[in-house]
Amino acid sequence: MNPQIVMGAIALVVVAWLAACAEAGIARVSSFRAEEAVKSGRRGSARLAQVAADPTRYLNVALLVRVACEMAAAALVTYACLQEFAATWQALLVAIGVMVLVSYVAVGVSPRTIGRQHPINTATAAAYVLLPLARIMGPIPSLLILIGNALTPARASAAAPSPPRPSCARWWTSPRRSR
Repeated sequence: MNPQIVMGAIALVVVAWLAACAEAGIARVSSFRAEEAVKSGRRGSARLAQVAADPTRYLNVALLVRVACEMAAAALVTYACLQEFAATWQALLVAIGVMVLVSYVAVGVSPRTIGRQHPINTATAAAYVLLPLARIMGPIPSLLILIGNALTPARASAAAPSPPRPSCARWWTSPRRSR
C-alpha cells in the first residue's frame, strides 16, 4: 500500500474526529454557559461566546468539514484498496468495511463522547478554528443547507390529515386496555 495515501486518510480521519468533537461540544454549550466562562475570565471564552451566540453557523461549518474529511478518507482508502487487491469487489468490500469501522468508532462514538463530557473545553478549542474557518467558507454551508431544504419535502400543514395509526397503537395508547 502507498504510505502517503494511508497517511493522508489517517490525517483526514483525525480532522473529522476533531470536527465531530467540536459538533458535540458546541451543541452542549449554551450562550449562558459561555457568558459564565467570560465572567470567570476563562481563556478563550470570548471566542466561545461568539460561537455560542450563533451555534447553528458553526455547527454547520464543523459538519461540512467532518463530512468532507470522511468522504475524502473513504476515497483514499478505496483507491489504496483498488491498488492492493486484484479483484475490484474485494477492494471495495475491504474499503467499505474499513471505513464503516473507522467512521463509526473514530468519528462517530469517540469524539461525541468527549464532546459531551467536556463541552466547554471542546467548544472553546473548536472556536479557535471555526471562527476563521467560517469567515473563509463564507456562505458555502448556508447555501448547502438551502439546497438540502429545497430537496426536503415541505412540512405537513396543520390542516392536512394525519396518517392513520395502526390498530395496535390505538390499543396501546387507549386509557383502558381490555384483554
